[in-house]
Amino acid sequence: MVTRVARDRRIVRGQYHQPLPGTHVLINAVPVVVDGTVVGAVSAEKDITEIVHLNRELTKASLEVRQLQEAVSQGTRVADAFHHLLGHHPRMREVVALAARAAPTDATVLVRGESGTGKEILARAVHDASRRAGKPFIVINCGAIPGDLFESEIFGYEEGAFTGASRGGKPGLLELADGGTVFLDEIGELPPLLQVKFLRVLQEKKFYRVGGCRPVAVDVRVIAATNRRLETMISSGQFREDLYYRLNVIGLSIPPLRERQSDIPELTYHFLHEYGQLYGKETGEIQPHVMAALIAYPWPGNVRELRNTVERLVVLADGNVIDVAAVPGQAPEPAGRPAAEGTLKTGLQSATEHAERETILQALAEAGGNRTLAARILNIPRSTLYYKMNRLGLLETGRGGD
Repeated sequence: MVTRVARDRRIVRGQYHQPLPGTHVLINAVPVVVDGTVVGAVSAEKDITEIVHLNRELTKASLEVRQLQEAVSQGTRVADAFHHLLGHHPRMREVVALAARAAPTDATVLVRGESGTGKEILARAVHDASRRAGKPFIVINCGAIPGDLFESEIFGYEEGAFTGASRGGKPGLLELADGGTVFLDEIGELPPLLQVKFLRVLQEKKFYRVGGCRPVAVDVRVIAATNRRLETMISSGQFREDLYYRLNVIGLSIPPLRERQSDIPELTYHFLHEYGQLYGKETGEIQPHVMAALIAYPWPGNVRELRNTVERLVVLADGNVIDVAAVPGQAPEPAGRPAAEGTLKTGLQSATEHAERETILQALAEAGGNRTLAARILNIPRSTLYYKMNRLGLLETGRGGD
């Protein structure tokens, strides 16, 4: 791999490789360019053998698990409510456990997470696990309602409140949610005037319709969600601090998918089963290199993007063969494409230095800080090791046994 990368002047990211039977790795490699000349290459491997074995076990067990889930149609309300939140990563399990503890109460909940992580799914699970299950679950997207319609849509209006107002008035979304739960999505987009009014609703459980003079009492639980840093918005005066504390009684932070890669196989097989049934396709085992590509991709769109990708995989599957080309970031580069230069040269140098630093530090750790032994492990002269350590600012590392 190193020889090929140096020869072709190409950067390799997340290349699947099976060096030995039963061993699976992902390889990242970059050519080392000095004054426009390729002098070598640096590569690093990540062992994904355990994930591949898990992938195979999931293949065998997926059908049995689905049949068991369908058979077990009854259970505790809380357990059923959260069954859509898949994954066994410790951080995800902590979020679900905290949500399940908060669900039976009427405490307000603030859900944080990047776009596509499943904030609304978590909010709906909290509602379904509460005493309000079966009552309305009203979603209010604070970033989608036009500013001039916001107040009338949320609080409703009385007859004659403004030109074009319906005869008899109209109840707002808060009234429609009476007895149930209001989910305020993108709460960071709530206009300042509405922030004040929502604070009053949280405190008094009352509000006034547009054009109304009598308070309207409602019994609602409020769950809010955001992908913005509300603390920064408070500092800049864009979000009320008192409203923040009212909403953040229970805080839930959903980790992005790239920080719980071990959940990707489970999520993938779940969506594979779902879309296989939807499109009437029998999909077989996902090959290790396809799963490796799914795991290596950073998923900026999180679970939503993974779901859409698996749907594409199913749609484009030739029989039961899953094509890795449908995985994001897997489009082949033109053969012999040179490594980026110019504005990207700094990025390449940075990547090379980072790889060298990590390799040297690992060798020093294995050698117990002995530089002579570390040089032997790296198969380079000790003088070369000293040169590289000095260039990378590592001379203070590993003082023993020179």
